Amino acid sequence: MANGKSGKGVRVLLVLTALVIGLLTAWGALVRSTGSGLGCPDWPLCYGRLFPPIEDVAAWLEWIHRLLAASVTPLLFLSAFLAWRRERQPALYRPLFWALGLVFGQALLGGLTVILELPPTIVAVHLAMALIILTLTLVAATRAFAPWAARPPHRDLAAIQPAAAAVRAIGMIGLALFALTLVGATVTGSGASWACSSWPFCEGWTIWPGDLLGRVHMLHRLVALGVGVAFAWLVVRLAAWSGIPRGIFRWMLAAGVLYVLQMGLGAINLWMGFPALLNTLHLGLATAIWAAVVVAWAWALGEAQWAEPTLQETVRLRHIWEPYFTLTKPGIVALLLVTTAGAMLIAQGGLPPILTFIYTLLGGFLISGGANAMNNVWDADLDQRMHRTARRPIPAGRIGRREAAAVALLFSALGLLLLWTFVNATAAGLALAGWIWYVGIYTMILKRWTSQNIVIGGAAGGFAPLVGWAAITGRVDPMALFLFALIFFWTPPHTWAFAILTERDYREAGIPMLPVVTGARPAALQALIYTGILMALGLVPFLIRAMGWMYLAGALLLNAWLLLLALRLWQDPSKAHARRLYHASNTYLFLFFIVMVVDRLVRG
Repeated sequence: MANGKSGKGVRVLLVLTALVIGLLTAWGALVRSTGSGLGCPDWPLCYGRLFPPIEDVAAWLEWIHRLLAASVTPLLFLSAFLAWRRERQPALYRPLFWALGLVFGQALLGGLTVILELPPTIVAVHLAMALIILTLTLVAATRAFAPWAARPPHRDLAAIQPAAAAVRAIGMIGLALFALTLVGATVTGSGASWACSSWPFCEGWTIWPGDLLGRVHMLHRLVALGVGVAFAWLVVRLAAWSGIPRGIFRWMLAAGVLYVLQMGLGAINLWMGFPALLNTLHLGLATAIWAAVVVAWAWALGEAQWAEPTLQETVRLRHIWEPYFTLTKPGIVALLLVTTAGAMLIAQGGLPPILTFIYTLLGGFLISGGANAMNNVWDADLDQRMHRTARRPIPAGRIGRREAAAVALLFSALGLLLLWTFVNATAAGLALAGWIWYVGIYTMILKRWTSQNIVIGGAAGGFAPLVGWAAITGRVDPMALFLFALIFFWTPPHTWAFAILTERDYREAGIPMLPVVTGARPAALQALIYTGILMALGLVPFLIRAMGWMYLAGALLLNAWLLLLALRLWQDPSKAHARRLYHASNTYLFLFFIVMVVDRLVRG
């Protein structure tokens, strides 16, 4: 159960600590805006002394920043100690001890920032850690005030659901704000502030510039616009949401009003040439918005967790967030990312540039997870009829269709923006094509209307290696088309084996999977035919000299193994043989990509 209100001393100390951290973050913006980050060229001293030269303004600005940073440590330590000693509330003192540990890492980052002369990446990480420390402190402060403790604890799950939904919705806004702030720091640190001299478009009417700095700048604006729309939607929804305390609505309304001012300030900042005072005010407002959202989120979390002991496992934070994770179908996403990463390694002939690798996989996770979430939204009625899927978040009532659709679109849009901004337009376009194929063609049309649904719809999975290949080369080569074909012909035997295994579920839901329409044996024959095509297809990379003898040996062994299992299923279309083929096909695809990667690395 969430704890009751803490003593006045702890509450006052926590508010003071949060204010100092917020002031420290804003002062850091002033230091960067005035170019005073290297005002003290050494660390931890300043010009080898405790105090900087009296006439050096830049040194004093940096020195005050360090002084504020130094004051955070004793304040956090005292807060954590009192919370532990007097209150004995783990939910209160644990965030403070985490924050205290991060402060030492933050101090080291501050030193690196000076020693390495303000590299943009370190500056962005420095700001990220400051926001995390502020978050942990504000969560503890909200726990200390415990506004939810004025009423009896929740006794049933239905009473918890509104607050749990608010935790997820406000949390998503918070994550988007966090990303927006870091992108803003990257814009400032990389010099991208000047890449677009007009507003709201870039250089006249350009929406998406061709250069990287321009794209980073416009990414900041587009994310800001998206967050603004999400803010407006959530504030309106909270106003009419029954079961949500008005205090949560007021904090989010305050954050929304500040956000509107922030967007206007961003435009004025550009028009006036980014003066130091407006730059500082810009990040100061961002910090205030962040703080308001964190307090609203922590309040909603406390409200959701203020429950009887019998509900404690249900109201844990991981269970509140779990529906979002489940919506993405993580098992499917993991397999798609294996093919994406494998294609990148094959195309590169080694380890790709690390940032390209990370951005491609992160973008791929978001856009494929968003597509899977949209599949959950569209198929909610079918999922409710199937025993296997009835416990998914939407049919189980743990999340509404509108909320799930919002998550699906948000993930998809963020993934597309990441690929387009930091990878290339070809990879982004292919990812979008895969999304449209899976959601628009397979989910919305083919799945319910034809027994060949997975044959045509299965092409959606083939876009994953195309994205990986294009991320490295910027184009689609013959080898990339082979990887697409590999997934295309692998999908039917894999899926039909699973459909034979779960045929009753599909029949009761009215989904015309091939085993439901034709029976298990004809479906097993089709699986065998596609496996045979897959075996012949496996020779192509060797024949066109894209792969060597090591690949050929591995491909022949893997294809023979899969063909044998498909043959056994055709001879005896039992659930046992279907289960073996289904699980083996997952292993087959994973090992096939490993064989290709190893062959490519060995051959150079």
